[in-house]
Amino acid sequence: MSRDPILGEGYTAHPIDLGADDEGPLIATLIHREATDTPQPVGAEATGAAKKPPILLMHGWSDYVFDRDLMEHLGRHGHEVWGVDLRKHGRSLLPGQTATEVDHLNRYDQEIGAALRIIGRDRPPVLLAHSTGGLIAALWAQRHPGTVAGLALNSPWLEMHLGPVARSLAEAPVRLLAERLRRRPLFPSGSQNYARATHRDFGGAHDYDLVLKPPGGHRLPANTLGAIIEGQSRLAAAGPLSIPVLVMHSARSRIGARFVEEMRRADSVLDVRTLARAAARLGPEVRIEAIDGARHDVFLSDADARSRATTILDEWLDALSAGAPTMSALDGASDLGTSVPARPGKELTDDRGPV
Repeated sequence: MSRDPILGEGYTAHPIDLGADDEGPLIATLIHREATDTPQPVGAEATGAAKKPPILLMHGWSDYVFDRDLMEHLGRHGHEVWGVDLRKHGRSLLPGQTATEVDHLNRYDQEIGAALRIIGRDRPPVLLAHSTGGLIAALWAQRHPGTVAGLALNSPWLEMHLGPVARSLAEAPVRLLAERLRRRPLFPSGSQNYARATHRDFGGAHDYDLVLKPPGGHRLPANTLGAIIEGQSRLAAAGPLSIPVLVMHSARSRIGARFVEEMRRADSVLDVRTLARAAARLGPEVRIEAIDGARHDVFLSDADARSRATTILDEWLDALSAGAPTMSALDGASDLGTSVPARPGKELTDDRGPV
């Protein structure tokens, strides 16, 4: 544990050992806001009082946890705040590794499970997850009931742009390409339009590390795209979630090869209509909010849209039941670990041995 060099004073970074793959050691990084606010009552002291759940932030593809303003707001609102940089992303990307590469989204069970054990089994958090992180969070919650109090999804990538039919048509050929190309990218670097709308170096209002979060994204490995499409298919076929879910997204999309000013007030990455339709299928307790003027990351929007998103999030968090389930029934380490095939020619291991 050490002071986090990105968020600075008041934040610590906890490396999580995930074993190794054939590119070498694997780590994730758990970030924690050191609370300076008045602590909330816990245990017996909290009887009869609202208990605010911890928050665990999860980033999207080719991204990392960096929104200090959001984390400070949540802390002042009474939540203990954590974030996780997944393997091969952000703080967790090691020299010689292929950025963002993963062959199955269930691999991320290791870091999510480790984070939940550190946060505390008796305090299921809300997963506040963006884009691909929203897909990963929804899959986790679907397969590990009782481990989280709710999902707050920020423009989650739950479905491909053209919907389930397009995904179904693409799944088999992308799987074959992933098996052949593995870590090699399918496409060149993507559009820089989103960075132009958000980052101060391009005329936006926000600052983040353009090495850790490149303007066009890292080049997308073939097996990462295959894992995302397979994960979307699994989620679409899964049963409904029984926990409260909040989904926030922009009121409109503006996707194109050339930058236009409308992209500063729209989602320039995902089709919000497809997103909303997929979100509505998540379960019976889904609240979907279209935020006028929001960007792909609603919290990296202009002040009015960001304020609206923050207000919606606060209201939803305040309404969560204080009687959230605990993780006490999940004492077996395997319940919070990874359950996926090993990579071809390489047995995947973690701190508990082969998985």
